[in-house]
Amino acid sequence: MTSAGYSGLTAALIGVASAAHAQGGFAVRQNHDGIYAVDIVTRQGSCDRDYHWKISVSGGRVSSAGDTPMQASGQVNQRGIVELAFQRFGQVATVIGTFGMGSGSGSWSSTTMQCAGSWRATRQG
Repeated sequence: MTSAGYSGLTAALIGVASAAHAQGGFAVRQNHDGIYAVDIVTRQGSCDRDYHWKISVSGGRVSSAGDTPMQASGQVNQRGIVELAFQRFGQVATVIGTFGMGSGSGSWSSTTMQCAGSWRATRQG
């Protein structure tokens, strides 16, 4: 192949790679199913300093696990994007973040409790 042919092939491959990356074609897709221990820390507001709960992920759907006073609902998509709501005693917290390789982290906020903070999760099973 001539050098012009290599240049054309290189340009074509870069174009395909750029298009695939822009569409998420190279994103690693993972199965996030399992039980997770979640550590929640308050960084703003007068809520309790920390909470420790468990959640279950099954088919990307999140629910509460074990004996916990809160309800968890939401989802984790195949790329690990987390969108949840925690409800406890009539209060609601919105949770966002990411999961990957058996753990996750992100932030949470609640307009009803006027608090916000961060969270970390580790897969237990």
